[in-house]
Amino acid sequence: MPFELVDNLVRIPVDVNGQRRSGVLDSGVGAVLIDRQANRELGLSEGGSAGDAAGGGNEAKALMPVTISRLAAGPFQFENLAAYAVDLGNLSSSAGFPVDVLLGAPAFQNGTVSVDYARRQVTVDRSGATVRCASPIPFEIVHEAPVVDIDVVPTRGERPVRLKVLVDLGTRHSSLVLGGAFVRSAPGQRLLREAVAKEIGFGVGGAVKGAVARVADARAGASSFGSLEVSLTSDVPAFEGTGIDGTLGVPLWNGGVIAFDYAGRRLCITPPEGTGRGASIDADARRQHAGPR
Repeated sequence: MPFELVDNLVRIPVDVNGQRRSGVLDSGVGAVLIDRQANRELGLSEGGSAGDAAGGGNEAKALMPVTISRLAAGPFQFENLAAYAVDLGNLSSSAGFPVDVLLGAPAFQNGTVSVDYARRQVTVDRSGATVRCASPIPFEIVHEAPVVDIDVVPTRGERPVRLKVLVDLGTRHSSLVLGGAFVRSAPGQRLLREAVAKEIGFGVGGAVKGAVARVADARAGASSFGSLEVSLTSDVPAFEGTGIDGTLGVPLWNGGVIAFDYAGRRLCITPPEGTGRGASIDADARRQHAGPR
């Protein structure tokens, strides 16, 4: 399935109950979310609030249960899909296009999903074959989304800090975002003293404030990503008391390929050619899982 890369988001057309809508493929979302305005236009009935979306920003956005009779987006086909309606207006405004649907966890759970940023194609392999990868990164499923252990070396010579981060196609502007307990820890505070304050992104709940610094190294599995610019924030509720310390984002693999193998609980990152960093899918696996991408 071809996609547009708009503001580092994987934009795809989505058919909802026979109506064409603008969607985004997002590994960081544990369900399918539909914008409430689009939901009203589609005439879907909303249930009572099921809580608030835990995205970035300070505005609380209620999640309203809905059932979608049929949703189709290329290789992704669903019937009687349980989803949530939520106000995605902030995300649409920041992205510069209408985000009617966030296609999250259900799209990743039945096959290996590869996203090729160079060829602008998404491929799904439902053969059951485990993705072959030179340096696979194991992940666990937390709140229906992929979470990996990483070791961050804040400054050269410091001991690495073990953290859990969400692998998020929706983290558009930072290779690594860290928050929660880490920014209050001694290593986090040392980084903050050297950091430059800025708006680091825009989530469902609005602008995300924070600061930008550089860490000496970040490692996941057998892979080292080297020195990375990291965004530090206390503005993301999902990083508070959830066991998730942050997110890995699109700049880490943009121009390359990222493959999610939910059955094997393995992640493969092929960085853009010439960067010499990160995990790599071997040549056969690239052909198998990236295909014509």
